[in-house]
Amino acid sequence: MADFRVRVSTGKAFGAGTRDKVSVSIVGTREESPPMPLDNLGKEFTADAEEDFQVTLPKDVGQVLLLRVHKAPPARPLLRSLTPDAWFCRWFQLTPPQGGPLLFPCYQWLEGAGSLVLQEGTAKVSRADHHPLLQQQRQEELQARQKMYQWKAYNPGWPHCLDKRTVKDLDLNIKYSTAKNANFYLQAGSAFAEMKIKGLLNRKGLWRSLNEMKRIFNFRKTPAAEHAFEHWQEDAFFASQFLNGLNPVLIHRCHYLPKNFPVTDAMVASVLGPGTSLQAELEKGSLFLVDHSILSGIHTNVINGKPQFSAAPMTLLYQSPGCGPLLPLAIQLSQSPGPNSPIFLPSDDKWDWLLAKTWVRNAEFSFHEALTHLLHSHLLSEVFTLATLRQLPHCHPLFKSTGIGIEGFSELIQRNMKQLHYSLLCLPEDIRTRGVEDIPGYYYRDDGMQIWGIPSSLETREALVQYVTMVIFNCSAKHAAVSAGQFDSCAWMPNLPPSMQLPPPTSKGLATREGFIATLPPVNATCDVIIALWLLSKEPGDRRPLGTYPDEHFTEEAPRRSITAFQSHLAQISRAIQERNRGLVLPYTYLDPPLIENSVSI
Repeated sequence: MADFRVRVSTGKAFGAGTRDKVSVSIVGTREESPPMPLDNLGKEFTADAEEDFQVTLPKDVGQVLLLRVHKAPPARPLLRSLTPDAWFCRWFQLTPPQGGPLLFPCYQWLEGAGSLVLQEGTAKVSRADHHPLLQQQRQEELQARQKMYQWKAYNPGWPHCLDKRTVKDLDLNIKYSTAKNANFYLQAGSAFAEMKIKGLLNRKGLWRSLNEMKRIFNFRKTPAAEHAFEHWQEDAFFASQFLNGLNPVLIHRCHYLPKNFPVTDAMVASVLGPGTSLQAELEKGSLFLVDHSILSGIHTNVINGKPQFSAAPMTLLYQSPGCGPLLPLAIQLSQSPGPNSPIFLPSDDKWDWLLAKTWVRNAEFSFHEALTHLLHSHLLSEVFTLATLRQLPHCHPLFKSTGIGIEGFSELIQRNMKQLHYSLLCLPEDIRTRGVEDIPGYYYRDDGMQIWGIPSSLETREALVQYVTMVIFNCSAKHAAVSAGQFDSCAWMPNLPPSMQLPPPTSKGLATREGFIATLPPVNATCDVIIALWLLSKEPGDRRPLGTYPDEHFTEEAPRRSITAFQSHLAQISRAIQERNRGLVLPYTYLDPPLIENSVSI
């Protein structure tokens, strides 16, 4: 006979407690004990509770290897729930007759009746499982995961994703929490109701004026959105959004002009000033290019029965000397120069130049939503997550660290997947490849490089660290950088129009205020997109900032020290960012660590 003390911790989330009966079997090197009920006087396993139980094994099982947890409905029918009673277990602590306590992290929902096998919390790779039972348990866990989390091709050419048909409908371990889900739908409901009351949600016509658009701009104001409203027509603000707006990943240094972008010295003399030339500035490295060529010929959507239009612009930018502002030099709205594809300049008529810049901003919207946001931050993150769920058991060290329409989006993703490579996902290499290491005021680069941390095949520890850092960065910091600012950029719709109702201009001198407004999306489409981006920019509760790990999978002292050091480093970065932001007209907050979620959470 052997007496064990069992301590159990239940989570504090809504519905975490259970009325079901719980028992445990202790698996040792000699044998496995029968199920032993965890039963005290009164109700057990209430939310946010830690409870102690004493169990007596009929025989000595030897050195403890595994803990098998059993959950079943109560025997008395009156106590049974009409629906399966889920239980969120944080951990079990098992204290044998001799020796110190053993911690078995769980941090899972157990739904209905069934059993779950837990390993002691020390992180181990497969070669550290010296006992056959541990090896067998690892294989069985992975087989069960691979059966539950199966791959699916959502569309040809897209990254593979989870086949949700293989996952139980009520698998709470991969769903939003109840509170988060409720908050999301409450926010959505209130937003749609407000637009409905204003009479805008179902109105399919054009905006009557820019002033009328202010009615929707008052929907939900933020300081960054107000700054966009006040400065959206200014060249310096237009250019700054390539650095610190919602798509800060496309600008690159230009050492030679593309042959299909025939900008001349005479065109840009008014901005460059006397005593220089395009060639001189190209050699100095003061010119930058943003090329939306991937949008060329993309399928467009139909809104309110009306076909929409798209452009594939090229934008040349100039970094003035003495850390002056980045400024646009020239814009061509297609990839094919010629009489029907003029190069627009800051010296052109006000409405010509503003319309050209607005077409670029529309291209930014399409590129960002389909590629930077959906593909790079969501679809690829799902690939990493699903691979982790299928290949790494809970005890593994890495598991613990853990206007163009649908057709146009699909086509863009297929095109970009053919170009996608590892270095694009690694921030330091991406910054070097684009040649933007020293362009001033690039806060996405500056803050992102601080958060990146460590400094292809995974043949060394350093290569593995680089790869894991890439996954963590893209699923947390980069997602925050390209997601949190969506509403800020789009709340004043002319700054980031989601669709365009008239084709790109083929000549200069014809643009007017009325024509500009007629090109912008209709009222109802504007409302739909702004509500969607407000919801996508606003975390609906249950926040877990970067470096916050409420699920304590690590039990050893070394990783706990690493986590503490990481949290301290993030706090230092946050203080530095907040100090810098106090001196900025438009603070860059998207990569402030307390505002970064641990994962792609919305």
